[in-house]
Amino acid sequence: MTDSEQITRHEREIGELRGKLDALATKEFVRIVVQEQTQELGTKFDAINSSLKEISDRQQRYKGIGQAISFGLPFLVSALALVAVLLK
Repeated sequence: MTDSEQITRHEREIGELRGKLDALATKEFVRIVVQEQTQELGTKFDAINSSLKEISDRQQRYKGIGQAISFGLPFLVSALALVAVLLK
């Protein structure tokens, strides 16, 4: 093997190694970016979940108030009617 063939072979091997190193660096970069984005999405989903829970809690409170009014109003009307009859 001549010197130029040997140099060419070494240059090719160096090129292959550089390609492998670039691929590894890219994989690591992609892994880090995906991990960061996953954390960001997790934080956003936690905030959304918290907001939905708050909305659900408010809805339950309003539902309870509505039920209290719907059950209490007939009794109030009946009591007022009874008082009106008794006062006549």
